Amino acid sequence: MTVSIEIRPHASSLDMYGQPDKSTAYSLSGDVVISLSSSYSLFERRRAIRLLLESLIIEFEGQCELITDETGYTPFRVCSVSKELVVREAVELSNEGHEDASLPSVWSVAFSLVIPGWLPPTSAYGDCESGDAGTRYGLYASAKFLDLDEGSSRSLFSLCTAPFRSRTRVIAAPRCEVTVNRFISTLVDDLSSPSTSSTIDYTVLPEQRKDQSSSGFPYEVISKLRAAVSVPEHIDVDDDSFSLCIRLRTQDLPESECKRLRITGFEVDVEQTEHYRITVPSAYKSAYPLPPSSHQPPCKPLRDANPVALIYEVGLAGICTPHSSCTRTFSLLPAGTSGRYVFAGDGYAFRDDANPGRDESWYGVRTQVPFTEPLDEKEGKTARRLRASGQSPLFGVGHQLHISLTSTYDLDNGERATEHLKFQIPLRFAHVVPAYPPSPSLSSFVMSQVPGHSPSSSLDLLSSVTSPLTPSPAYAQSLPAYSQLYDSNGERKIDYSVPLPLYTPTAPCRIPPPSSLASLSTTVNA
Repeated sequence: MTVSIEIRPHASSLDMYGQPDKSTAYSLSGDVVISLSSSYSLFERRRAIRLLLESLIIEFEGQCELITDETGYTPFRVCSVSKELVVREAVELSNEGHEDASLPSVWSVAFSLVIPGWLPPTSAYGDCESGDAGTRYGLYASAKFLDLDEGSSRSLFSLCTAPFRSRTRVIAAPRCEVTVNRFISTLVDDLSSPSTSSTIDYTVLPEQRKDQSSSGFPYEVISKLRAAVSVPEHIDVDDDSFSLCIRLRTQDLPESECKRLRITGFEVDVEQTEHYRITVPSAYKSAYPLPPSSHQPPCKPLRDANPVALIYEVGLAGICTPHSSCTRTFSLLPAGTSGRYVFAGDGYAFRDDANPGRDESWYGVRTQVPFTEPLDEKEGKTARRLRASGQSPLFGVGHQLHISLTSTYDLDNGERATEHLKFQIPLRFAHVVPAYPPSPSLSSFVMSQVPGHSPSSSLDLLSSVTSPLTPSPAYAQSLPAYSQLYDSNGERKIDYSVPLPLYTPTAPCRIPPPSSLASLSTTVNA
């Protein structure tokens, strides 16, 4: 007798949208296939098999494994969702009449699991060379059945071994890998890619120096400089650049000082920082319903632990004192790119800022900042890779844009003092849902841009009022997720980025004169 079970999900991946949210959930469905075939024997014909299926459990489990030279090995169970598929009473299975068939008898039991929407996406990280560590998910199934023909077997072997065998048996299905993806959420009414349509503006102010006379640049001048930086709300990890807009102006600076202030250029760097830790942050524990410590290793081992874990458990890894955390940082700029931009012209962009009527004028530059997948250079054992921003129990990824703005000031002795205004802007890299085709009106809208690889750039006067763009009909390439259209209470989501129409008073209702009413009444009565 041969009995086996197999998990066949309807999809090998589970796509989630938006930020992790414990109030949302997704459905993971499929079938558990039970195969039953009679054993072949040279001395007797095949016999029919009768089984009583008492239990069939399907389980979805997520786990994190951190393996680094600094921290050692740390396992953690992210979630566990199980469901009993035999709910009322045991089910009898039999291949009677098909015991001589070349193919096994098959039963498919459908399942649908409710998966929480706060789960971190599948990701490989750490220093493990023999198999990926990181965040992984899988489906598991186990069946418990009773052999109804066990007592009727009359073979000599079965009679001798009957006292040592149990009629109840438990079998397990091979692990089924499930990839959890997370995409940024977009409304179906969006007209373009969110990476290009949604931006975040940051206002930057110079910090007061501890040593005011270190550079010779008057602080009362540099403190009047205002900078506004615009970056995309989300940057697609599959792109190779993102837009950057820097707007500059002075505020309450005398005209004589405006004419002595120059902007010569700026320098940028895109930085990725990876945080590894052996304990889950308290903020993460309070934000999401993680399994309790009684369900964590070593109290309850992981069902599919990395083979390297055994080396660390027996103390053969060679780590004397593991650290509780470690951080790794590297640049995402392409090789050979300095990130330096030099403005064309004399750089006296603020000479007219003190003139009346220039209060709303900003000088700005638009450019494309390139980034790329780091080369296959290894720091120890870890290959650098571009990752999406986010947090998981044992691993976190953050991105920053470093900007150094170079300005000079004409001193009274004819020399120039130089000051570097440095600041950091947070970035968020993400996997973006495929965008709609670009609108013809968008492609025809021309703006002066500075190529990211150009050694120089131009300084343009940006108007505070932009021309409206004519939208084009949008269509979705795939059906949106429920969480993209409705809130957790079932109400339709409102796109607050679309402004309400202007109020237009309606024309007052005109009341006919009494003579008209009388004539109308006469006509009706007639």
